[in-house]
Amino acid sequence: MKIKLTLLALLYFLSSQILAAQIAIVSVPKAVIFSDQTLSTPIGYVSYGKKIKVGEVEKKDGTILPVIVAGRVAYVQIKDLALQNGPDQLGISTPKITEHDVELTFQTDQDKLSENNFFSASIGQAGAGAGWEEYSGEFGEESSTFSVISLQMEHRNPLKDTSWGFGLTYFSASADDLEAKSLAIEANLYYSLFNFRYMSISAFGGLLFSGDFQVIQGGGEQKTNGVLYGYSIGGVARILPYSKLGAFGGISLRKIKVTELEEIETPGGLEVGIDGLSGVNIFAGISYKF
Repeated sequence: MKIKLTLLALLYFLSSQILAAQIAIVSVPKAVIFSDQTLSTPIGYVSYGKKIKVGEVEKKDGTILPVIVAGRVAYVQIKDLALQNGPDQLGISTPKITEHDVELTFQTDQDKLSENNFFSASIGQAGAGAGWEEYSGEFGEESSTFSVISLQMEHRNPLKDTSWGFGLTYFSASADDLEAKSLAIEANLYYSLFNFRYMSISAFGGLLFSGDFQVIQGGGEQKTNGVLYGYSIGGVARILPYSKLGAFGGISLRKIKVTELEEIETPGGLEVGIDGLSGVNIFAGISYKF
């Protein structure tokens, strides 16, 4: 008899958590549903924009809410939802959670790395800073920007706030009597600030390195090679971020150090050098999911 009463009390408690329900709208591409409060066993997901009924009593230090799936209590993270204030309104349709990605439960980290990969290509203009302006001015040139072309492979999982990318960046500046160019390796780490179905906004930071920064003067009369390395911080907005084909644009601040670059002689007989390239980089491009 005591066991029956205990079971009845437990069922009443669980049902009361859900009956005191509220309406929530999924605010991320996929809100993962978990079978346990430790969030260790994902059982499915609900797509962006769907309305679902969730309990009002928060669990796990206010980070998750209960939700009924196939007659059982499951859990969803509050950060993936936009909660509607006020009681449930008559006529609001709250579809059952029937979307399941069973493979998600059994995927290994290696399996996940084979998905959500993108190839991106972008072009832009980067400020070279006062140091380059003075340097080029010694040769009678007025050059203040570099043209930038970047090709990267990116891994962007819509279920995670962080993503990363790496690839090659080519930048160059050319005038009548002075030319500079370099092919650098660059790696970026992104953090999603806003993530919607058709658009996302992320902050990012990156590192770059090149062992072949070239400065050529007089069509090859003087040529010197150096090493450059540095970092960048900025933001990027993406349109259709997880579709087969998307577009993006952004802005960043680059700080680059130049070393081992020999000085070259100006028309006036002075020997000049440069030790840094810094400025704002504005870029735009397209991405392709493969």
